[in-house]
Amino acid sequence: MIAAARAFPTLLRIAVAEMVAYRAEMVIWILTATLPLVMLALWNAASAAGPLDGFGQADFARYFAVTLLVRQLTGVWVLWELNQQIRTGALSPQLLRPMNPLWWQFAETIAAIPWRLLVLGPVLAGVALWRPEVMFVPTLSAAVGFAISLALALLVAWFVQCLFGILAFWFDQSLGLFQVWFFVWALLSGYVVPLPLLPKSVAAIAAYLPFHASLGAPVEVLLGFAPVGPTLAIQAGWVALLGAATYLTWNAGLRRYGAVGA
Repeated sequence: MIAAARAFPTLLRIAVAEMVAYRAEMVIWILTATLPLVMLALWNAASAAGPLDGFGQADFARYFAVTLLVRQLTGVWVLWELNQQIRTGALSPQLLRPMNPLWWQFAETIAAIPWRLLVLGPVLAGVALWRPEVMFVPTLSAAVGFAISLALALLVAWFVQCLFGILAFWFDQSLGLFQVWFFVWALLSGYVVPLPLLPKSVAAIAAYLPFHASLGAPVEVLLGFAPVGPTLAIQAGWVALLGAATYLTWNAGLRRYGAVGA
């Protein structure tokens, strides 16, 4: 861990250079995660006649604007990278290096954040022009809680994709399994429907699941829908659990890895 921490700044610089070299591809990845804008338009039309369970048009605009921001800042693609590398043998030369290849994957994820913000800025500015209500000043506790919750949400999303990517050691194609996860995640994370609008029993259970921890949690913390302390505790618990699961499955997968290299 100490050696990895020392090397990580160098990995980050290399990853940033790669993002610059493949900036067009990066923009495409960013634009594929703009579903909250579609949901904003739909819910805005649905609430035109009046609030839905306390959510008016301004509330939906603020909710999905924050959701778009969180979705972009927690966007991960490590699943596709690992799946391709394991199946083709491109992982083999990386295993010869004195550092776990997952550190490079994490560096790529962090390096993409500034580019996501650069592309996202004009989009959010357009939403603000349409719905000025999305502009608000959160309380200090909400802002601090949001920053911590956002970091934890990124880790949850990253570990989840790592686990599905690592399944490629056992399955020829693990992307199909992730599609099932994504379908449930979209429903229970707050991506397409705000959790407060779900039946109370469903929302109560969903608040403890990793789907919500990877997206809805920071959104609700910033908007004041969820208590900061318990929400962060749930997210931290999932980070620890998923991190341990990633470590164990990665080591188990390497023991059965049989590719010789690309």
